[in-house]
Amino acid sequence: MRATAALLMVCATTLTGFVVVRANEKPSDAYQQAMKDLGAANAKLRADVTQIEKDGAYPDYNPIDADVAKLRASFAVALQFWQEKKVEDAASKIQAVMKYVDELETARKEKNYDSLMTSAAEIGKSCGGCHAAHRDKLPDGSYEIK
Repeated sequence: MRATAALLMVCATTLTGFVVVRANEKPSDAYQQAMKDLGAANAKLRADVTQIEKDGAYPDYNPIDADVAKLRASFAVALQFWQEKKVEDAASKIQAVMKYVDELETARKEKNYDSLMTSAAEIGKSCGGCHAAHRDKLPDGSYEIK
């Protein structure tokens, strides 16, 4: 009886250790690059939207195409990362924000500034919630996945 209890305790401790190790880990290089690319693409998107507003009567919507492409590619990497980890809330948040990327592309094609602004704003504010829920900042300034 004691041997069985001891064996169960060892198994439970080992399993718990694996869960902790899996729960807090450095993200992959591809994921880290996608996050950096998302930050850069979002900053460029804001600048491009601001430029459209400044251009007034003759706005150039074409730079938004590159922003859409970078956002779409980077969110795809992030989505795959969270789906592989089976973290549904993160995957769902990314799928929701990808709809705004689609709307951004449509707004660009239609040259609909109001829709462009709405989509860009929704994309921009989507990052913080996922970051707060799924990462910890380490003392060295890097991040670890929760």
